[in-house]
Amino acid sequence: MSMQRRYAPAVFATALMALAMVSCGDDTVDEGASPTETLPSPTDSTGDGKDETPQEYDHPNGADNVVFEYSEVGGFGPRSLSFQNPPVVLVSGDGRVFTAGAQIAIFPGPMLPAIQVQTITELGIQRLLAAADDAGLFAEVDYSQDLNVADASTALVTINVDGNTWVHEAYALGIGAGPGQADTDVAEEREALNSFLAQLGDLASLVGADELGPTKVFEPTEYLIEALVVDNPLDYSNGDIEPTVVDWPAGVTVRLADAASCVPVPATEVGEVLESANQLTLFSDEGVNYQVLAKQKLPGATC
Repeated sequence: MSMQRRYAPAVFATALMALAMVSCGDDTVDEGASPTETLPSPTDSTGDGKDETPQEYDHPNGADNVVFEYSEVGGFGPRSLSFQNPPVVLVSGDGRVFTAGAQIAIFPGPMLPAIQVQTITELGIQRLLAAADDAGLFAEVDYSQDLNVADASTALVTINVDGNTWVHEAYALGIGAGPGQADTDVAEEREALNSFLAQLGDLASLVGADELGPTKVFEPTEYLIEALVVDNPLDYSNGDIEPTVVDWPAGVTVRLADAASCVPVPATEVGEVLESANQLTLFSDEGVNYQVLAKQKLPGATC
């Protein structure tokens, strides 16, 4: 099915607030129930207050298809952060949820970003899409607002549903405008998106804990890499900590001289060396030293 791309432009961004979701159960009581007994609604077989039969949304279902993705992009930071920054939440068509994992609080930390994955049922996907629909995200929305904020990131949400691709960008989302600067209409749209993303922060509450599988470390089949020539490895020292230079494996089909821009590399060839590297690991290939930026290839990702 061809996808009609709808793009919601704007200048935008981030700052997620943690909100708590409060759901109310159905208080319908039948004649045989005690006065204080709360019964689930006819469509709620779990009793958790969630509708078991939400509106059915059509979405792509391939392993490399993205149904929903929320990322924070841009803002002030080094090139490595921009290249490696994983999505906050990504849902693939085959029922997987990818989220950013916790990074070890040491330096130098691991070279690769921490990414975890878990399964999500079709019902869970439908509930997520229903929440996005309720938030008004299946439409073109202008979030632009004069905030006088520099170097903030942009909240980027992409949804593929019912043959459409909806893209929402909100710069400095969650950061208020100055006195007299607020555009009421735009502010309401930004608040709706911000509230939805806050709910997304507790995915189990949003879609139902029973619709999610256990989390585990994501093991990719490919990595995406970029290689930057290093003239003097000591320039990458951090205080008393000097970088370590290791050999790029001879059996890798991609040589670092050919990776000045992003290229995919099979995990079977580089997985072990990248997983054992840290932020101060440099690589030597054919007599030249390189800094390698690397990340796991996620569904929908391309160089």
